Amino acid sequence: MSAWVLPEAADGSAVREAVVRTGPSGLLLGHGRTGPITIRLFRPNPTRLLLAVPDYVTWLLAFRCISLGAHLSIIANERRRWQGLADAVGMCGGTVDFLEPSDQLPSQGRPYRPSLVIDDSAGFDGTTVPLGPWQAVMMTADATHSGAVHLLRSCDMALASPCDTKTADNLRRAYVLNPRQLKLTNNLEGNEVALCMPRRVNRVSIPPTPTEYGLLFGAR
Repeated sequence: MSAWVLPEAADGSAVREAVVRTGPSGLLLGHGRTGPITIRLFRPNPTRLLLAVPDYVTWLLAFRCISLGAHLSIIANERRRWQGLADAVGMCGGTVDFLEPSDQLPSQGRPYRPSLVIDDSAGFDGTTVPLGPWQAVMMTADATHSGAVHLLRSCDMALASPCDTKTADNLRRAYVLNPRQLKLTNNLEGNEVALCMPRRVNRVSIPPTPTEYGLLFGAR
C-alpha cells in the first residue's frame, strides 16, 4: 500500500498525517502468490503487449481497460469473433470501433482517455505501427511460431498460456529468462497465465468476476 500525504504547511513544516491509502495502480491482471498484480498499460510512452492466451483473457483485459476510460479499436480478420466484446463495451457505456488494417488509428490517448488497439489481423503489424502517449496495442499471436521471438522482443511484455516447450523456449530467448523463472511457466492452471518481460516472470490467476462473466460470457 502507498500512502498519500498532505503537502508542506505554510510555515514550511511537513504534514505527516496519511489521509488516503491506495492499492497498486494500473490495470489489474489478477492475483499472484503475494497479492494483486497490475501492469502500467497506459503511460506517457506507448506500450506493446503480446497475448498468446485463450480468447477470454484478451476479452477480459480489453473490458477492464474500458473501466480506465479507454477507447477500444479492434483490427481483426474475423469481426464476428469480437462482436460480443464490442456489444458488452457499448452496453456498459464504453466506446469501440472496428478498423481495417489500412485505416488511420487514433494518434494518441490522454491520461483519462487512453487508446487501446487490439491487433488480431494478419494484415496489420502492431510491432511497427506508430503509437502515441497513453496508447497501447495488444497483439494476439502464436508463441510457438518460429518468428515469435522477434515479436516478443518487440513488445514490452507478454502473457502466455498454456506454455508448452516451444513457447517456454521462445520466452526464454526473447526475455533472457533463467531456469528458475521458466519453472513459473510450467503446469499453468486453467485460469492462470504467465506474465513475462525481460528477466522477469510472474504467475497470475486471472478469472473473471461474476459480473464480468455475466456481461462478457453470459447468455444474451
